[in-house]
Amino acid sequence: MILPTAEALERRRRGYQRRGVVCGVAVVAMVLSALLPHVAVADFHGYGRSLIPASRFFIRAQGTAEAFAGLDAGAVYAGLDVSYLGLAAQQVGLLLALFTSWALAAETLGVWVRRLMLLSGWLLALSAVLTITGYQLLLAAGVPSLLGSAWLAALVGGLVMVLGGLEARKRVDSTWYIARPELNG
Repeated sequence: MILPTAEALERRRRGYQRRGVVCGVAVVAMVLSALLPHVAVADFHGYGRSLIPASRFFIRAQGTAEAFAGLDAGAVYAGLDVSYLGLAAQQVGLLLALFTSWALAAETLGVWVRRLMLLSGWLLALSAVLTITGYQLLLAAGVPSLLGSAWLAALVGGLVMVLGGLEARKRVDSTWYIARPELNG
């Protein structure tokens, strides 16, 4: 049995600390993106602007509703649809990140965990772009809209997940299930 040197143990501990901080930043950014305001229509504050109430608003919103009277219904629908697509991408990205964000701090990980981590990061980053685009389409249609700050938190969380997934390529263990026999039961 070969015991690791003190230098190797210190290097391993520093690696865990560094990856733990990165994982913490990603998790905090993703929680903030779920709780901070999204795109909202100025007259409809009753629905709220957090993740779940905002999705309820976008599901119920109609381009031909009273609040949008006199506006081009097609442009309003386009803005609502792109905003809702951004919200949906964020929800799917958050769901995938729920199961893969731990891999940012792990010493080794499997190739599929890394791929799912990258996918969740790309979806979160894409959701920020779609949210801003939907907001701009709503403004162009003449809808008095408000842009929240959830897009920024989603972008930060997504970029951390993508960059962490790219960096994790060095830590991928193709025989992860064999190298960790204690996980096999």
